[in-house]
Amino acid sequence: MKICFVLPHFYPYVGGGERIFYDMVKGFLPRGHEIRILAEAIDEEYTGHKTVEGMDVYYYPWKELFGHPIIPPRDIEEHIKWADVVHASIFTPALPASYLARKYRKPSMLTIHEVRGEKWFWVESPIRALGFWFFEQLVCRSPFDLYHGVSLNTNKDFLQYCSSFRRKDLADRTVCVYNSVTEMDTSIAETSTLTLKSYFNLSGNERVFLYYGRPGQTKGIYVYQNAILELKRRGVKLDNIRFCFIMGAEPKKLRKKFIDSIKKAGLSDKVLVNPALKRNDLCRCILDADYVVVPSVTEGFGLSALEACQMNKRIISSTGGALREVVYGDCLFFENRDSMDLADKLQSVIEKGADAFDHLPPKTFPYKDMLDGIEAMYNRLLEKDSASHSRKEQ
Repeated sequence: MKICFVLPHFYPYVGGGERIFYDMVKGFLPRGHEIRILAEAIDEEYTGHKTVEGMDVYYYPWKELFGHPIIPPRDIEEHIKWADVVHASIFTPALPASYLARKYRKPSMLTIHEVRGEKWFWVESPIRALGFWFFEQLVCRSPFDLYHGVSLNTNKDFLQYCSSFRRKDLADRTVCVYNSVTEMDTSIAETSTLTLKSYFNLSGNERVFLYYGRPGQTKGIYVYQNAILELKRRGVKLDNIRFCFIMGAEPKKLRKKFIDSIKKAGLSDKVLVNPALKRNDLCRCILDADYVVVPSVTEGFGLSALEACQMNKRIISSTGGALREVVYGDCLFFENRDSMDLADKLQSVIEKGADAFDHLPPKTFPYKDMLDGIEAMYNRLLEKDSASHSRKEQ
């Protein structure tokens, strides 16, 4: 089977979606599929046609809008004509991939990592939210034969926000195949030259609540900040408590805004923010943390949360998005976007320690299940395409 992936980004770009597609393609190659990956160029090293760890990747110098590449149909047309199946990813790849797949009558599917719908208005100004909402509607209503959601919650949101009387069969064409997440090899932490305490210049007897990820609005960092501020207002004893953030550099404005707001709130002695780390160093810091906090407002799957669970960390998580589907082990949920409830949960952990947590049985997301599930969708596409050709011939 010849499969053409149309993606916004690919290796070595670091992101949850990119990691999933990387693992997906690596798994399909031994199954005999021919694969082409089309993605945005990354510096001069990753421009043009490259073979990356056995994968056939075409990197294009596309322009960006709000961090998303704008894909000219002419760049990908020859690859669409070549393919048996077209597999696009949300957001900007959807429009040109859908158009060309229909033009050349190629069976197609769209992977949906997350749909926000009205939740755009939770995290953006009204005008920006309306713009993002409109574009999301345009993308999610692009005609594809099948739609792949990465969690049940994502599928629910997709059907809730993007269905209509004209798409009565949409539920039948929307399939949940969970992302596969192999357990992090914690032995890589042994190659790290730092510890969480040294990275944040701690004395050694502090209890650490760790957040790691982007400084995006949807990640709930301001809900978390307001909860910490509430603890201070309540007079909760925080002498040996530190709230540590390992935070990516982008978006720069949001990162600076968050740091400035911490200073303004008078929390700089308790809330510490440091840059993102390499994989081995991050693993070391997660292992060293007493607790991991995931305050996300929206979450299509929740890779970071799942990683923390797989590392047997005690986790304090919002109920946002798909987090209830993936979080397990010693965990404590707070109501999404409710900083007061998060403050209650943090206070409970500070005062009770391990006794404050509930315990949920392990959850697994096997690699083979993901590959089999996606491959079954491809076969369904080809069967439908074959049946359509047969009817036309008759």
